[in-house]
Amino acid sequence: MSELRTSLAEFERDLRGAGLSKNTVNTYVDRSERFLRYLVGEYRPGR
Repeated sequence: MSELRTSLAEFERDLRGAGLSKNTVNTYVDRSERFLRYLVGEYRPGR
């Protein structure tokens, strides 16, 4: 899981480096973080 979190941080840096808007970056990263939390049982849809 730590590798995925590291990769997500790299992804966020790349998005910012590509000049995407703050809202777009936040949307991409938020959804990905939510999925990672789901994988480890820290998030349940609809709750």
